[in-house]
Amino acid sequence: MTKLISVFGATGAQGGSVARALLKNGYKVRAFSRNIDSASSLELKKLGAELYKIDMDQPECDIQKALENSDGLFLVTNFWSFFEKEEEYGKKVVNAALKANIKHIVFSGLSACKEISKGKYNVPHFDLKHKIEDYIRQLSKQNPNFVSSFVYAPFYMQNFSTAFMPKKNEHGTYNLSMPQDPNVPLDMGDIDDIGEIVLAQFNNPQKYSGMIVPFTGSYLTGEEIAKKLSNYTGKTVNYCFVPPNEFAKLPFPGAGEMAQMFGFYNEYGAFYKLDKSIAPSITKLHTFDDFLKQSNFQLL
Repeated sequence: MTKLISVFGATGAQGGSVARALLKNGYKVRAFSRNIDSASSLELKKLGAELYKIDMDQPECDIQKALENSDGLFLVTNFWSFFEKEEEYGKKVVNAALKANIKHIVFSGLSACKEISKGKYNVPHFDLKHKIEDYIRQLSKQNPNFVSSFVYAPFYMQNFSTAFMPKKNEHGTYNLSMPQDPNVPLDMGDIDDIGEIVLAQFNNPQKYSGMIVPFTGSYLTGEEIAKKLSNYTGKTVNYCFVPPNEFAKLPFPGAGEMAQMFGFYNEYGAFYKLDKSIAPSITKLHTFDDFLKQSNFQLL
């Protein structure tokens, strides 16, 4: 019997990758989105997904009803949409999933920065996800038929095409400005790789029960990233380290939190004490070189 997996955030980077991988491999997908008329929603419909409009402000009973008859759930929560309500919303979906008799939940989590650093780094979009993860683990322990697995994404390679795209300077060359310590490599991943990892988790719930699977396609310093950008584009890209305390002063929303995140990366890495060897045993992860070629990366 074909399994039905409900996918939250199905039109986002993570959920979209997961939905496509599941559909490609014979699963039915119920794709949840706030806008089921968007181009990305309609593309999933063409691939065979069932679209379902959802708003996280809806009561738990409505979410439970929407999840009924699903065998599994992929849940990713977006701090930048919900802010401090992320934990509340995430737990609400988890409660609804348990009541809907879902057998396996895969949650996209992140490291507990505040706990690991003993309060030095406060990164809510990491820490709130970890609180949701702890809650899921608690429910799984109390309800053995509610299996849970976890996937941790690194710094998206796609960020170099958006927020961290190198900027052209007055000399005609480019500056890649980041608060990543020049001597500390950065865990990076092509977010499209998450689909194959989550597929493997749904294929074998017991094998991945309780397990965190972090993934890293390339582990590079800022200088190494800039060199690869230069080599691919044929343009000179220089790495410019911006200390986190200076980055925090930049005039855009979230600058302070991003600075705290990079401070954590610089001291502990993205995946403190986690096993990064699991993901490469599941699928061939894209390197930064692969990403540049496949995305036809261009500097503006």
